[in-house]
Amino acid sequence: MEDEKFFTCWERFREIVATCPHHEFDNWMLVSYFYEGMPPLMKQLLETMCGGDFMNKTPDEAFQFLDYVVELSRSWEEPIVKEPSRDRTMNRARASGEYTLSRV
Repeated sequence: MEDEKFFTCWERFREIVATCPHHEFDNWMLVSYFYEGMPPLMKQLLETMCGGDFMNKTPDEAFQFLDYVVELSRSWEEPIVKEPSRDRTMNRARASGEYTLSRV
């Protein structure tokens, strides 16, 4: 699915493989099927994260790397809540021409 989260996609794939333990596919073939089924942006992200050589990994390395990416990708959807600093607020106000006067 094009808009499916990476960790959801990988976990679903692993579940499908686990439901049929006698599938007789080699691990390199499973990695290849998963990789080829990924949307282009997901492939690009994966290649960037591993230095551009994902398909050169051994099947065990690929499985470990995908598990690692799953753990990282879980946090990508969590919003980062940060209060703006007072200086930034002041700079934005000045840039927009707004000034606050206070009595001294």
